[in-house]
Amino acid sequence: MKKISIILLLMFVTSANLKSQIVDEIVAVVADKIILRSEVEFAYEQAMRELGKGGDSLRYAILEQKIIENLLVLKAQIDSLPVNEERIDAELDERIRYFSQEYGGEKKLEEIYGKSISEIKAANREKIRNNQLAQAMMAKILKDVKVTPTDVKNYYNEIPEDSLPYYSAEVELAQLVIEPKVSKESRQIAFEKVAELRRRIIEDGDKFSTLALIYSDDRMSAAKGGDLGFFSRGMMVPEFEGAAFKLKPDSISKIIETKYGYHIIQGIQRRGEEANARHILIMPKIYPSDILLAKNLIDSLVNLVKLDSVSFEIVVKRHSTDDLTKGSGGFIGTMVTGNTRIPVDILSKELNINAQDMKVGEISEPELFSLPGPEQKKAWRVFYLKSEVPPHRANLRDDYQKLQAQTFEKKQKQAREKWIEKTRKEFYIQINGSYRNSIQLSKWISSK
Repeated sequence: MKKISIILLLMFVTSANLKSQIVDEIVAVVADKIILRSEVEFAYEQAMRELGKGGDSLRYAILEQKIIENLLVLKAQIDSLPVNEERIDAELDERIRYFSQEYGGEKKLEEIYGKSISEIKAANREKIRNNQLAQAMMAKILKDVKVTPTDVKNYYNEIPEDSLPYYSAEVELAQLVIEPKVSKESRQIAFEKVAELRRRIIEDGDKFSTLALIYSDDRMSAAKGGDLGFFSRGMMVPEFEGAAFKLKPDSISKIIETKYGYHIIQGIQRRGEEANARHILIMPKIYPSDILLAKNLIDSLVNLVKLDSVSFEIVVKRHSTDDLTKGSGGFIGTMVTGNTRIPVDILSKELNINAQDMKVGEISEPELFSLPGPEQKKAWRVFYLKSEVPPHRANLRDDYQKLQAQTFEKKQKQAREKWIEKTRKEFYIQINGSYRNSIQLSKWISSK
């Protein structure tokens, strides 16, 4: 399940408690929308946790951002931008599932919030709808922003030479990962083993929790007799979840196959949209012969690249089993940098050593390594060093992608500021209390 940030968790659960501790007042009005002091203070507390510092200027910046958010929502409503109600429902459900898990179930979440689950959803629905409207309006504002090579060149030429950023050494380092496949024979052995365990439970009366402790390959739950604790819909893989939610207490499922292997599940308890169950997982084993087949495959793929029959990137996209780098042609760091080059100082020590030992255009010898995760599965990999750039000051030849991104960001900022300057004059805006005396916020006060 996708993780939701702690900030969202605090916004979803704690804001009601924070409001009860503040003597509330209206600090700003944007057309028919009001901004409460509690909203600003809550966001201020969040920012303080992230930045480690605060002050009135931070409060003013937060209020300014909330004014802009309200302008976006107002314009989105005027422009009749569509709202996806199903997406709102899905986001509410996802947050409820996540927070329920964090706080020990839906009942506990209701106790903390002081409302029922349906009331929690209702209280947060408008926030999520407005957030969706604001995002849609911002996308409309920025949709026509484009960057040409001339824009990039002009942006670069405007930077004083002594202010050009200095970049550390960078490399284009890609990897091809081949994980051994489980053989049909291995799957059959695992299936027969789990079938025998199921027979022992149903026919011989063996205790499910005891067999889980001894035989299950899910060692975390095995230590608790296979007990998974309460889980909500969407937290488990679909095949497992579909079977688990149908089980009555103490009933035993059929054999369920998932990407992890073969399971048998024992129902423990249902509680609304939550279930508690035990399971035994038997994972098909990888044998030395499977590892050898994977080694032969990676050798043959590397040979094709060396013979110029196909590029390394194409081989990776067709055959690599590493989902994080497969889509980018194997290049490491694209999710961090947004391009195929990565500074060597943010490479792991292991990858840095590999890059230092290679020449540009070279492919390393296959190595057997352990994949991340408690199972410590083995896989083969090779590295390909496509290019390297020494430490240098920014220039158009070596850093075009970075400069293009910076130019694009600047043009987006200009488009946002132009829209805000025009739109703020279309609506009545009032600022109250001590915020009204801020020079930083003075431009927002309507002259009407």
